[in-house]
Formats: sequence, C-alpha cells, structure tokens
Amino acid sequence: MRAGYLFVAPAVLFLLALLVYPVVLNVVMSFQDVTAATMLTGSEWVGAENYRAAFSDELFVTAAWHSAVFAGASVLVQLALGLALALFYAQVFPGARVFRSLFMVAYAIPVVVSAELFRWLLSGAGWLVDTDLVLPALVGIQCWLGVPFVMVSLLAGLTAVPRVLHEAALIDGAGAWQRFWAVTWPLLRPTLLATAVLSAIFTLKSFDLVWIATQGGPANASEILPTLAYRLVFSSFLFGKGAAVLNVVFAVLFVLSLLYLRAQRREVR
Repeated sequence: MRAGYLFVAPAVLFLLALLVYPVVLNVVMSFQDVTAATMLTGSEWVGAENYRAAFSDELFVTAAWHSAVFAGASVLVQLALGLALALFYAQVFPGARVFRSLFMVAYAIPVVVSAELFRWLLSGAGWLVDTDLVLPALVGIQCWLGVPFVMVSLLAGLTAVPRVLHEAALIDGAGAWQRFWAVTWPLLRPTLLATAVLSAIFTLKSFDLVWIATQGGPANASEILPTLAYRLVFSSFLFGKGAAVLNVVFAVLFVLSLLYLRAQRREVR
C-alpha cells in the first residue's frame, strides 16, 4: 500500500507545484496591494479592495461584457455549424473520411499562427480596426478554430446512437426530422452539453487569439477579461488588481468545469 503512494507522490507533488501553488498565490495576491513599488517595500493587506476596484471600473464591466458576448456567440455558432457538419459526415459517401480529416487542419494549426494569419487577412479589409466589426471578426476566427473540435465530438456522439433505433423509426414511417428529434437528439444531448461547456471554457480563456489579433483594441472594443488582466499586470504593474480579475475568470471557468464533470457523469449513466 505504501509503495503505491510512493509511486504516485512525484505526480502529486508536480501538480501541487505547477497548479495549486500558483492558484493559491494568485488568490492571496488579490487581497494585497501589490505593485512594482510595494514588491520591494512590502505589500499591504487590503482585503476585498482590489475586487471592489475591479467591479467598479468601467473598463472591467466592458471587458466582462465582451467576454460574455465573445464566448456566447462563439459557442452558439460552433455548436450550430459543428452539429450540421457532424450530421453531414455521419452519412456514408465516397471521400467522407478525407474531407472530414481536412476540417482538423484548422484545429491542428497553432493558435498563434492562425491569429497572425487572420490579422493579416482582416486588417486590410478593416475588420480589426473597426470598433463595430472587431468583436464579430474575433468570433468568426474563434469559430474557425473551434468548429472542428465540436464536429469531431458530436460525430463521436452520433456514432454511439444505435442504428437499430433509426431503422425502427424509419419502419414506423418517421421522416428525417422526426428521427432526429425523437431518436438522435435525446441520445446526443449529453454529448452536446459537454461539448458546449468545453467550448465555452476554451473561448473564455482565449487570451492568445485576442491579444495577437487586436491586443484588445481598437479603443478597447475587443478587450476581454484575460487581456485586461494582462494589461493590468504587465503594463500598469497593478499585480493585486490583475490577480483579482484573473480570479474572476478562474471562478467562472471553475463553475463551467463542474458543469462539464456533471454532464460527463450523466453521459456515463
């Protein structure tokens, strides 16, 4: 029994050092007045002042709204397109596997490369420099990156639906829409929910895409919470306030992770 714990101990220590310690440090820092000056003289404990300052900051409210719109619109479009593609490629026709594999190219390309490519393509058309168009443009880029993942996940869920049920519904005279709604949808719903939660998590923490493409501009029109936290920490050197913003993002992602685990548990049942 003790030998088993010894084998697991290195992995546990590695996770504690890599994950738990930074989270705890960030939480503690969010309750302190940590700046470039106080790091040398000693930081002062300010309680929830960083959180109050963040929530009362108009830029924080704007970034939170942009994060919600960016994530919500991206997830809805990804689910719609991913479901349509999954239903299409679930059919048997020549070349289905080849064309299905081509959709994974976007998912295999690093986000940095994709962001630079779209920044080059869309900047000339004015999408990324227009305050009204920049957020929809980022939603489009995020969907281009995320639709392959959604398609593959839902395609796996579709292949798990017993073909016998479809054949029985077809014998009973059910049309294509009736078979989808009565047979496919109830069995696919747990996979769809889990995929939606994962897509929301990936989108909400999508710092690299937004920062490389727009850096939150123009005029903060694409500022989201991760980019705001980066700006507070590395531009304004307000480490305590930046940590508070990051903890808000972490709390949202933690709740979404719990929802994902719950959806997975239901899917297993």
